Amino acid sequence: MSREKMTLPFEVSYSEKPSKKSKNMKRLAIIVKPQILDAMISSLKEMGLDATIYDVKRSTKEKNEKVASGRGSGTLELAYSNRKIVATVVNSDDVDDIVGRMKKALGGDKAVVMIQPVDDLVLL
Repeated sequence: MSREKMTLPFEVSYSEKPSKKSKNMKRLAIIVKPQILDAMISSLKEMGLDATIYDVKRSTKEKNEKVASGRGSGTLELAYSNRKIVATVVNSDDVDDIVGRMKKALGGDKAVVMIQPVDDLVLL
């Protein structure tokens, strides 16, 4: 069985064992409101990036979403708000440029970007 070499955007590549080259990678995880998800994904696609999307629930001091209860006669305030995490892996040199482009895609809305080092990407 032949194994095809898989690559990620910006020439990030998998390795069979840990390597020094992969020490220059960062994982960007952006927490956004569900309404902004499409704009964020299209922004990443324009840059040639793939992303993984996670559904998360967030509990904050902010007023949360209200939903109808019963037969529509009352409303409840949820104890949490729904958010999405959009995660991708990029080279360290490209982080500032990518974060800047994502900020433009937000169109004035706020988001949180978590930047984490990636030890390695190993193809199993």
